[in-house]
Amino acid sequence: MDKFIRVPKGTGARGKLRLRDFQRLIAADVLDTDARTVGLMLPRGSGKTSLMAAIGLFVLFTGGEGANVVVFAVDERQAGLAFGAARRMVELDEHLSARCQVFKEKLYLPTTDSSFQVMPASPAAAEGLDYVLAIVDEAGVVNRDLFEVVQLAQGKRDKSVLVAIGTPGPNLDDQVLLSLREYARLNPADTSLVWREFSAAGFEHHPVDCEHCWTLSNPALGDFQHRDALVALLPPKTREATFRRARLCQLATDTEGGFLPPGVWDGLSTDEPIPLGSDVVLALDGSFSDDTTALLLATVSPEPHFQPLAVWERPPGDDTFRVPVAEVEDTIRQACRTYSVQEVIADPFRFTRSLQALEAERLPVVEFPHSPSRLTAATTDVYSAAVNGKLTHNGDPRLAAHVAAAVVVEDARGMRLAKRSRSRTARKIDLAACLVMAHSRATWRASKKRRARAASF
Repeated sequence: MDKFIRVPKGTGARGKLRLRDFQRLIAADVLDTDARTVGLMLPRGSGKTSLMAAIGLFVLFTGGEGANVVVFAVDERQAGLAFGAARRMVELDEHLSARCQVFKEKLYLPTTDSSFQVMPASPAAAEGLDYVLAIVDEAGVVNRDLFEVVQLAQGKRDKSVLVAIGTPGPNLDDQVLLSLREYARLNPADTSLVWREFSAAGFEHHPVDCEHCWTLSNPALGDFQHRDALVALLPPKTREATFRRARLCQLATDTEGGFLPPGVWDGLSTDEPIPLGSDVVLALDGSFSDDTTALLLATVSPEPHFQPLAVWERPPGDDTFRVPVAEVEDTIRQACRTYSVQEVIADPFRFTRSLQALEAERLPVVEFPHSPSRLTAATTDVYSAAVNGKLTHNGDPRLAAHVAAAVVVEDARGMRLAKRSRSRTARKIDLAACLVMAHSRATWRASKKRRARAASF
């Protein structure tokens, strides 16, 4: 492998690939065992992508007739990272490039009719596969249905391996990577699965800058993984739960993936309501039946103060519940009589008719479409404000519960708040969604010298 393959980027770029000891262990797990599935848990920055690309090329060139290699991930962009590294490795070596045809999303070896290919991130696209090596990247967040279709495609060859590799995802209750980890723990005699991890799991009680934890979880630390980069990302610059998951492979079940670090939200409470007549923005996060509809007030200020106005939620076991839309609209009208409402903010999805009706009554309706770029910026801003004490709230337990239930989802589209699971019984986060919108607009309003005329009746 180190004879032909060169490092495609980063530290040592264009130089010959020199496998470290931990990389040799991983390569042996994939290439030199009889396992059908290999589970690998490593933190970010450990060279997972380049290593998988190199192993994939080894299989492509040495695997014999029809040695197909396929790459899946949470989306095609993520899968394309491993393929892009492999393509660059081929381009950097004259011997490999002379034998291999390079296409946009496929490497093809005519002499053996073998291919290395990026696959669409859908279960349907994985049906009918015939592979020697399948790489499922970001197995901590990949779709379980997709993984199982890829897994069940095995059996057509004497030797085929599925590699699931990644860092733990935010939902510890249901993810492919941790399911493999748990199975390996409970069934150590099953040689069809090989599990290897580099993590500080079990030491979640240690501080985030614990040298012991860093060494356990980062086998490339001080080599091609640079220590100063980890130092630069230490909380509060990033959320502690995210840092522990991504850089230490820890499973902090109490806070993992949470929107805010423990204790932050409680520390922002003043127990004070927003005075009547105050300049405010009013955020609406609405649905029709299955979810919750919420209204949240925020003072127009560089450091806003927040207070829930109303919440409508489906009672447990009531499948006939429908949000009383007329009541929601009347509550917004009443708020405009009680406060100096500068904006009524909402994502137009599902509440378009209500927003049009309120706008026709000359209420200051402002649409807040939940585009990835807008949500990423707004979520980052409200997180930064909270951890730096730049916002307050009235201590309402409903708002506290919704904030505590929210997790931050980060993917190719950006960052946004989400529930911890898709279950209908999952705790609601609608007031937290209102918080993101209201903070964005309240601070923007506060930055303007001239304000639009508030709604009044």
